[in-house]
Amino acid sequence: MLKVILFCSTLDRVGPTNVIYNMLQAYCKNPSDIVFEIVTISPETITTRIEDFRELGLRIHSLNIKRGYRAVFKNKKIRDFIVSLKPDIVHSYGFRADIILSRLNLGPLIVKISSSFNNPFEDFEMQYGRIKGFLMAKSLIGSYKQFANVITCSNFIANKLRNYYKSLSIIYTGVDADYFVPLPLSEKQKKRNELGIPKDCKVYIFIANLIPRKNPEFLIEVFSRLRLPQTLLLIMGDGILLNSCKTICDDPSIVRYLGAQPGTLEYLQISDFYISPSFSEGFPTAVLEAMSVGVVPILSNIIPHREMLSGVPSPFLFDVNDESLKNVLSSSQGYERDFDYRQYLYSNFSSHIMQKRYISMYKLLTGAGCRN
Repeated sequence: MLKVILFCSTLDRVGPTNVIYNMLQAYCKNPSDIVFEIVTISPETITTRIEDFRELGLRIHSLNIKRGYRAVFKNKKIRDFIVSLKPDIVHSYGFRADIILSRLNLGPLIVKISSSFNNPFEDFEMQYGRIKGFLMAKSLIGSYKQFANVITCSNFIANKLRNYYKSLSIIYTGVDADYFVPLPLSEKQKKRNELGIPKDCKVYIFIANLIPRKNPEFLIEVFSRLRLPQTLLLIMGDGILLNSCKTICDDPSIVRYLGAQPGTLEYLQISDFYISPSFSEGFPTAVLEAMSVGVVPILSNIIPHREMLSGVPSPFLFDVNDESLKNVLSSSQGYERDFDYRQYLYSNFSSHIMQKRYISMYKLLTGAGCRN
């Protein structure tokens, strides 16, 4: 029986946490010979998913170290606690957990691995600025040298990291296709009525943090200028650009701001299209959730999006400029479904497929002399 410790900062509702949950939920439906436990570094926040994890019957330990630089001075405490759990593998998720775990000497019998969900140099500079972002990316890349393996979420991320680190694997992100299901048409129209959305309206939904990398201002500007008839854009998320977005357009007949929501399913089920104008991505979970519900993706023409839709004939992709987005929106207005996006998701990016690949990877690493 293998024991795997999943090590992360908190269980806040963010991308890496959702990946952990999707993998564990799929595994717990048909468990085999691996025991999972979770160790978090800091106390949870109001956006935590800890109760979701508890419902899976998992043991969850919190070190209760306050955020900031305090964890740097708690290496011995963290190391001693992790070693006391007697794991075979410690798998870190997220920048903070990666940096801390890379500095811990757990001995020769415990395998340390990490996961990467972004292109550090590109994403961190967009989010934190050129100098801070560069230093963070450099620190993260340096930490990877202390891991037996780094699991990436896409070929795109793996290709970016191979310039700095060679022991890489690729496991595509997956979502729970048994949970993210479409509604029958009658139920969809009933739900729209409850939410005050006309049943014949074309609904486009954007789900992301409102930050520059996700590029929501551009999207709202185009919708505001086009004013397509019987068309509504839903913006789900919060962030530093919220006020700026509302300044561009706060007309609820064109754009509705939903704020941060505890889940995406309800609004995906009443949407027709999922739209993302992102400058950079890893392998976005929200797009996978949308396809699982049967929502048609309209995505910026970046490599991760192209990789995600590589098996889709004639996908809706646009360059991040006004004319390209206007053209694809016009094409989508008359679109008649000729492709089963849900089946495509189920066959390629379900959480069941993802967890099987993780389990195989854990067994391979513990049986192939990769202990460090």
